[in-house]
Amino acid sequence: MFEARIENTKGSILTLTNNESKFQLISITGLNPPKAQINVSTIAGLDGAKFNSAKLETRNVVINLKINGDVEENRQFLYTFCPTKEWCKFYFRNANRNVFIECYVESNECDLFTNNEIMQISLICPYPYFKDMQQIVDDISKVLSAFEFPFAIGSKGATNPFALIDEDTDDAVPISIIDSARIANVYNSSESETGFIIEIDIYDIVHSIQIVNTITGKNLTLKYDFEINDKVIINTNKSQKAITLLRNGKNSNLFPALQKGSTFFQLSLGDNFFGYTVDNSDNDSSVHILFKHNNTYRGV
Repeated sequence: MFEARIENTKGSILTLTNNESKFQLISITGLNPPKAQINVSTIAGLDGAKFNSAKLETRNVVINLKINGDVEENRQFLYTFCPTKEWCKFYFRNANRNVFIECYVESNECDLFTNNEIMQISLICPYPYFKDMQQIVDDISKVLSAFEFPFAIGSKGATNPFALIDEDTDDAVPISIIDSARIANVYNSSESETGFIIEIDIYDIVHSIQIVNTITGKNLTLKYDFEINDKVIINTNKSQKAITLLRNGKNSNLFPALQKGSTFFQLSLGDNFFGYTVDNSDNDSSVHILFKHNNTYRGV
C-alpha cells in the first residue's frame, strides 16, 4: 500500500489515493533514482574517454489521474489546484519510506474529447532527492543537561525536600555540566551527502562564533556584535544557502558577517564530527547550537 499527496502554494493538500469518486490514480512515474549525467572527454590515442564529472539530472514526477464524477468540474479543479509554473510539494509514503520533494508544475494536460478523461500532471523537481519527513535534530552544545526539576541550588543542607543529593558528597546535584572538550557526532544515514540547518541561540554578548568540522578541518566563522536573545539560522542546503539573524522579531541578512575561508558544510555519509568556539573559547557556554537535517534518498 502507498499514499500520494500534493500540496500547493496555498498550503492546501490533495490526497490522490483515497478520493476515487473524483480522481482515480492510474500511475506515477519518476519515483526511481533519476538519470545521471556523465561528462567525459575523448583523448587522441586513448581508448574510450576520460571521466570529467557526474551529476544527477532533475527529477520529473508524472502523475496520471482518471477523472470521475462531474468530469468538467473536477478537471477544472485540478487546473486551479496545480497551476502550471507554480511551486508545489509532492508527498509519497509506502511501507519503508515517508518522504517529500519540492517541485514546480510543468504541465497539466487532459484530452477533452474522450469518454474516459485522463489528466496528466508533470512535476519538475530541481533538487532530485526525496527528503525524509522526519527531521533529525542534533545538539552540539557544550552545556549538557544533568537533570530536570525539581532541584535545589547550593549544597549541604539544601532546603528543597525534593532536591537530588549526591550521597557521597552531600552536595545538591547540578542542573547542567559544561564539557569544554565536547565533540558532537552528527550521523547521516542518507543515500548521499546533504545540507542542513544550523540554529544558534545566543545568551550573552558575543563577537565571534566558529564551527569546525574536526575531520576535514574546515570551518564556518561569523564575526558580529551579537546581543542577548539573538538567533542565527544558517542554511547550508545547496541552492538555498543563507545566513539569517533574528533580532527583536525582525530578520536580517547576516552574510556580511561570514569570514573569508568559511565553508557551508555538507554532511558526508556516516559520521560527521563537529566542535565550536565562541570568542576564542572564552564564551563557549553562551550559545546553544542545534543541527537539523532530513535524510535524503534517490528513490522510494
